[in-house]
Amino acid sequence: MDHAPERAGRAPARELLLANHSFPGEYVIKAFGPGHGGFRAAARAAVVAVVGEDAVEVRERGTTSGARCCVTFTLQAQSVADVEAVYERLHDLDDLLLIL
Repeated sequence: MDHAPERAGRAPARELLLANHSFPGEYVIKAFGPGHGGFRAAARAAVVAVVGEDAVEVRERGTTSGARCCVTFTLQAQSVADVEAVYERLHDLDDLLLIL
């Protein structure tokens, strides 16, 4: 029997999220990728598609060489489902290196 691999680990376990965060409320996600503008723009678009422009603050920080960057998203999440959906969209980015 051939099974497709599960997409585990995209977001922290729902139980863990609910035990450590109150919703609605603030939630921070950091996405690491290449330093080019395409990654930053794609990551921002992914998050805004879920929570909307007014519900996210975005900060960017690049390495000294400019080769890599970290985009920090501070979400005003209405529910745990918002957080899970943001993780899903960010994990779909081809250039994503790490997510915290």
